Formats: sequence, C-alpha cells, structure tokens
Amino acid sequence: MKFSPLTIGLKDGRSVLLRHVEVADAPKVMEFVHGFVYDEEYVPLTEGEFNPTLAEEEQVLANYINRSNALFLVAEFDGKLVGNINVDGNQRKILRHTAVFGMGMHKEWQGCGLGTAILNAAIDWAKNNSELEILFLQVYADNKAGLALYRKMGFVEHGRIPDFFKQNGRYHDEISMHLSVR
Repeated sequence: MKFSPLTIGLKDGRSVLLRHVEVADAPKVMEFVHGFVYDEEYVPLTEGEFNPTLAEEEQVLANYINRSNALFLVAEFDGKLVGNINVDGNQRKILRHTAVFGMGMHKEWQGCGLGTAILNAAIDWAKNNSELEILFLQVYADNKAGLALYRKMGFVEHGRIPDFFKQNGRYHDEISMHLSVR
C-alpha cells in the first residue's frame, strides 16, 4: 500500500515533507542514521554497529518498498533527512498481521511535534492496510519522552524485561507495547 507525501507544519513553524523512502535515498539514510544513532541515549546500538554497504542499504530500502505490510517514511527539511519511521511487517504467514516499528530523529528536531506527526502518519497508514492488525514496539523503560508519546498515541504496555539492554556497562529495563489497528 502506497503512502501519499504530506507536508507537516510543526509547533516551531517549520514544515517538513513526510514521504516514502526511495532506493536512491540510501546514501541520505546512511548519513542520517550516522548523524544520531551513536549520540542518542535510547538507541540500542554501539559505535560501529551500523555499517552497511551502500548496496546493502539499498536492498533494505527496496525490501520495505516491495512488501505490502511494510513502510519506511522519511521526514525531509531543506533536502536533508531529519526523521524517519519504519513499520516492519512480519513475513511469517501466522504473524503477517503484526508489525514492529522503530523511529528516529536528530536531537534538534525533538520536542517540536515531529515524532507525533510521523507516528500518527504511520498509524493511519497501518489502519488503512488490510493486512495489519497489531503494531508493537520495544522501548527503554527510562525513555520518558518516548513512553509518553507512545501512550498518547494509544499504545498499551504489555510487558517489561529487567536488564534487557546492557549499554556502556549499565543495564536498562525494556518495555514492550502494542496498539491494535483493526
């Protein structure tokens, strides 16, 4: 199912273009991820773990584009990617109605309504996708802003795993959440 591009006005007066990723965006996506992934406290990657080749990243993006129960959106401002969200629909027949999602954005774009806007767009897309019924996610238990956003959007906590993430010698609990999109 396709996604029609949207221009989103943010609380601070800026506007971003929210659109489906294209294979040609692979270099921009790689630059975007490298711009925040290792500096963010609540991203479960350590330095050097995100290192796909250009061909590998192009394949990942093509995979999202070609699957009917998957979506990868990018938020663009002045030609640069500033946020993204991916809905990764399960390919196993018995789980095909489910999708896990992840999102990210540069620190300077947090708190202006971008997270709410891109999450809302992905949820709307999922609600209109006849294959999807459940979205789920994993989040650091101490990510207060993330938890507040997910709860505001209707996600419900269904589990907690103590010490799930081990980052820089420190443990963090994981909270699992879900949202019905039937």
